[in-house]
Amino acid sequence: MKVVCILCDRFFEPDRLQTKKLHKHPHRIQICTECHDRISEETLARQELHSND
Repeated sequence: MKVVCILCDRFFEPDRLQTKKLHKHPHRIQICTECHDRISEETLARQELHSND
């Protein structure tokens, strides 16, 4: 099963858990692991910045 990332429009192969979730909820939005990692790093950096104020 191949899925398209909504952020970068690249095809990626979801892992086993994501595949199971996609079968149960096919209308959910999926993002690839690279975009997920990038977003989580930016979010953690922003949270650290605001917690230090």
